[in-house]
Amino acid sequence: MINKRLSLILLAIVVVIEVVTLIFMRGDYRSVMTTGAEYKVPAQIQFKGDFYNKNYLGITIPITEAPWEGSAPAHRGEEIYLKPVVDNDGLMTISGATDKEPGGNYIITRVESINDSGDVVRFAFPASRLYMSPEQLKKLSVVELSERVQVKDEKGKKVETRMKNEIYAQIKIKDGRVVISQALVNGSPVDQTFLTVGKRLSVKYASGPKEKDTYSVGGTKEEVDPAENI
Repeated sequence: MINKRLSLILLAIVVVIEVVTLIFMRGDYRSVMTTGAEYKVPAQIQFKGDFYNKNYLGITIPITEAPWEGSAPAHRGEEIYLKPVVDNDGLMTISGATDKEPGGNYIITRVESINDSGDVVRFAFPASRLYMSPEQLKKLSVVELSERVQVKDEKGKKVETRMKNEIYAQIKIKDGRVVISQALVNGSPVDQTFLTVGKRLSVKYASGPKEKDTYSVGGTKEEVDPAENI
């Protein structure tokens, strides 16, 4: 009987701790979303796994290394502070990483690896999800968001493969914590761009101004003016 009572008490304590932790995390998330400093960063949308049956849009932010400015050599697994700055294009970059809390805005993460000379640290960017409902996700066009095109470089000699659309993320930073507040496709919020109608399985893009994009939906075809999807 004592063991059973003790087990119930311990279980109750664990439940209370989990509930308090969840409330704290949600409150912290809302605080960053509402009062955090806003930055714009390059981003890539993740299409792996079950894309639609989630409550978030997976996003990769390719900011993964910075010069080490710590007072001592960095160590793998060590908590560090990243110093964000804005470049000439209005995008956030990291000017350096340190082991001491810097003044102004900063991002907290951990060292994943260090280069051989010890002057560059690598890390995972501590935000990778834009929370959305499954209903919102089902409206996104994977075809448009994932399409790549071949373009010539500035000299017109080499052909490169690039994403068809420019994708960025708006992030909020407060007290070292980071959340993704929006994904932007060609400057517009992702949930307002390239919305699908029904289930478009494939698309053939117009080859000239007199043609329209043709979508194949379950074996049937439908011509759509591209301007209607923006």
